[in-house]
Order: sequence, then structure tokens, then C-alpha cells
Amino acid sequence: MSVRFPDRHKDVVVLAGDGATVDIGLDMTLQAWFRQEKFTTICFDNELYANTGGQESGLMQKGFVAKMAPVGKTFEKVRLPEIARESGCHYVVNCTVSKPNLVEKVIKNAIYVAREIGPTYLQLYTPCILEIGKNSMEGLQEMRDSEKPTERFAFKEYVSEPAKELLAEMAAKEKERKAAAKKQLAGQSA
Repeated sequence: MSVRFPDRHKDVVVLAGDGATVDIGLDMTLQAWFRQEKFTTICFDNELYANTGGQESGLMQKGFVAKMAPVGKTFEKVRLPEIARESGCHYVVNCTVSKPNLVEKVIKNAIYVAREIGPTYLQLYTPCILEIGKNSMEGLQEMRDSEKPTERFAFKEYVSEPAKELLAEMAAKEKERKAAAKKQLAGQSA
């Protein structure tokens, strides 16, 4: 990007489902992580190939039975957040999308870290309620149940040392900006 747009800041964000991220596109993604390419990968993990009828995916839970996987998955879910961390990602998060404010925060953090330091990865649980036979409120409850501390989508965040420094620096600047704005507002009302 810096060669094509030398004077412009461009953030690269890859949005993909679990099939495209783990089963189909993992090789290219891993190679980019190894090279420390500055981009964010966001995996929308619904734990199956929902677009094509419910086939088994690498991120499906062991034992889960789907329309096109009637025997049930026979091996454990691929631990892609751990693979991302071990492959050089500087910011890795595993969570559900049940808390929009948290999702916004981790996406912003991931993009800022990727922009300045190197690759980042977010795995967001987004159940396909049609494939798992639930209505929208049951889908929300499914996410909440899956994010409990001992469950597969409990919030987990890995931040490399350089990313910790960057995020702390950004938080300090934001605090200063808010203090200055508050001071300016107080001066206007006096």
C-alpha cells in the first residue's frame, strides 16, 4: 500500500467467514502474518458453512451435527487465535458480537495496531440462527452462553508488548484531548 499510495494512509481490513479464513484461505493469511503485513483479519465465525447449506468447517465444535454434516464433526475446533498469535499477530481477540461497544473497541484497537505495528486477528462469534434452528433472541442468548468464562468464546485478548505500548500511548493522548476539551468548555461558560 505504501508503494501505491505513498502519501496516503490506508488501512486494510479483511472480512471473511470461518470457511474462507480457516478452511480455504489460511495459507495466504498465514504467509502474510509471517511477513508482518500491516492488516487486520476479522473472522465472522458461525462454526459452519452456512452459505452453502451447513457443511462442517474447521471452526465447528467437535460433535456438532449439521444438515450437511449428519455424522457430526470428529475433531476439535481449530484454535486459530492461538495460531494467529504464534504466527506473529500483535493483537488477537476471541469474542462474540453480543456487546457492540466491546466489538467497536477491539476493532479500533486491531486497526490501529495493524496500521502502526503489524498484523492483527479478531475471531467474532456470529451464530447462523437459521442453520442452528434458533430465532433472533435465542441467537443472542446462544452468544451470551458461549461467552461465559469457561466457554469457547470467553473474551480473550492477546496484546504484544509493542502493541501494549502503542495502545497505552493512544489512551494517554485521548485522556489529554478530553481534559483539554473539558478545560476549554469550562473557560467558555465562565
